[in-house]
Amino acid sequence: MKTRLTWLLILMLALTVFWGCSDDDDDPITPTATAFETMAAAGAAYINTTDCPGTISSADLQAAMDAGPVTVIDIRNEEYFLAGHIAGAYRSSLGTLIADLSSGAIPAGNPYVIACYSGQSAGHAKIAMELLGYSDVKTLLFGMSSWDPLWTSGDLTMDKWTSKCGDALLDAELTNNNADLTEHTFPTLTESVDGVVAARVADMLTTGFKGISYEDLLVLQDTEEVFIMNYWGQDDYDGTTGMPGHIPGAFQFTPYGSLGIDQMLVNLPTDKKIVVYCWTGQHSSQITAYLNMLGYEALSLTNGANHLFYNSLTGHKWDAANYESRDLEVGYAASATFTAIAEELLEYVNSADCPGVMTATDLNELVTNATPDDVCIIDIRAQADFDLGHIDGAYQVDLADLLTAIGTDIPLDEGPFVVVCKSGQTAGHAKLALEMAGYVGVKSLKFGMSSWNADFDVWTGSIGDALVDDGLVETTNNNGDLTWHAYPNLDGETMATRVDAMLAGGFKKITYTALKDLEQVEDVFVLNYFGESDYMGETNGVPGHYPGAYQFTPRSSLGIMEMLGNIPTDQKVVVYCWTGQTSSQIAAYLNMLGYDAYSLLYGSNGMFHSTLEYGFWTASGDFDYWAPDALAANF
Repeated sequence: MKTRLTWLLILMLALTVFWGCSDDDDDPITPTATAFETMAAAGAAYINTTDCPGTISSADLQAAMDAGPVTVIDIRNEEYFLAGHIAGAYRSSLGTLIADLSSGAIPAGNPYVIACYSGQSAGHAKIAMELLGYSDVKTLLFGMSSWDPLWTSGDLTMDKWTSKCGDALLDAELTNNNADLTEHTFPTLTESVDGVVAARVADMLTTGFKGISYEDLLVLQDTEEVFIMNYWGQDDYDGTTGMPGHIPGAFQFTPYGSLGIDQMLVNLPTDKKIVVYCWTGQHSSQITAYLNMLGYEALSLTNGANHLFYNSLTGHKWDAANYESRDLEVGYAASATFTAIAEELLEYVNSADCPGVMTATDLNELVTNATPDDVCIIDIRAQADFDLGHIDGAYQVDLADLLTAIGTDIPLDEGPFVVVCKSGQTAGHAKLALEMAGYVGVKSLKFGMSSWNADFDVWTGSIGDALVDDGLVETTNNNGDLTWHAYPNLDGETMATRVDAMLAGGFKKITYTALKDLEQVEDVFVLNYFGESDYMGETNGVPGHYPGAYQFTPRSSLGIMEMLGNIPTDQKVVVYCWTGQTSSQIAAYLNMLGYDAYSLLYGSNGMFHSTLEYGFWTASGDFDYWAPDALAANF
């Protein structure tokens, strides 16, 4: 929102004060302000109002978000942002804030709240936005520390306050030093008058947050003179309100009434560093930014009085116990369209209906005992394969035509449906499509026609121990190397268009040999869809996993709030499971979300079949084969 009275209008009002008005009979007076006066007028018009510092508590922000849209701008570094941020927040930085706002990367039209680590660096961003004409801007009080103080992620911790609070100022002073103030010449700004505000704001943001700890201030005082500005009311500064006093040598500047060009600005030196402190650093950050835009060399004392005499404070005090742990989003923010499609897909992918296979034994019993209306068998093999032999009553449909065929070429428009292919893998794409189209009672034939009749067996010749034979089995857990990636852009898409695109793309598969060859020419992201113990080679006869593969736990890892954001959009993604029945559907899911995903044919059965104790193919014992008379008459 940019409805605030702009700095140019403020300047015109200020110039009226500086030069007054002429009589009608006098020659016109054209007032000329310096760049410094222009900058000072614009800045003071903001900092001397109660919009400064303009903080909002985490509780009030949560309530505001519950009531309507709020644009949250998170200026922490990428590592922290991706590990946990307020849902829907836009990541930016002090250096990129103006560009992100002007380009629309951060949308306009809603109230803004700026979040940082502790609430202090956000002050630089807030004053910048105010001086550029944005309105309804606030900073999150105490930053993300107040959103979830107990949050940790690896070596990262959200609470940047508790460890900084203390009573470091052992020799607080009660003497009022303002009698020693002298006047100084104002800095000279070289920018043009009409461009000085925008230029100085941009320069301040590019330089970044200028802060200093109390310990570093003490070191600095040993080597050079420093001007310390106490930004409290005089009673607090004098220690007459229960406060122990102030930093020795500090001068008292009253908030909202001391830093205008006609106030105490003239008392600030240009040949010394100026250290500004307040209660928590939320306010002093903005005063520091203002002074730097005026050409002074200013620093904000980090954590303010909370680090100097925390136990004496009765207000303006950090207390982690007062803050409730709130929900966090991990990774990059997803668009509303992407989120809606992903969540609808995930409701199925994370359910027990996925992969939803039916054995040949169960299907044979169903076919033998059912009427034609009790089950609809859809065979998605090529017409030539279908003509060689198929289950009695099956309908042949190409994968791309699946949804349009139901109700036309296939007279039935409701299930139960059983999808049949050669090995059970391609059928996974069809099953996901039918589920997302709203059909119920959908199954795929486990191991496909290979399990129905030996003449159609494509499995026996495809199983093996290729990964073991190549000596490439790995038992290292690679998930510590996962990073976050932006989600694909699905704006303008719907579930229907994504299903159609997936079906039109066909079954996206890759063999073990082709995967090895592919890795020689480009980066590939290999997704192991096992439980962790199987991935690590500890159970079910699994010796380990494909080298470099990452472990994604079935039914709990592919959501936006889970590990979906760890999947890259600039690499091919290869998914493997035990047999390819599930990985086909996961690959289809990812392709519908805009990734370039492939299912590893025959899964673990092609890499270490001989050691498997679960999820393996066998042509005898577990599977019955029906004689040709169980097939169609034209077999």
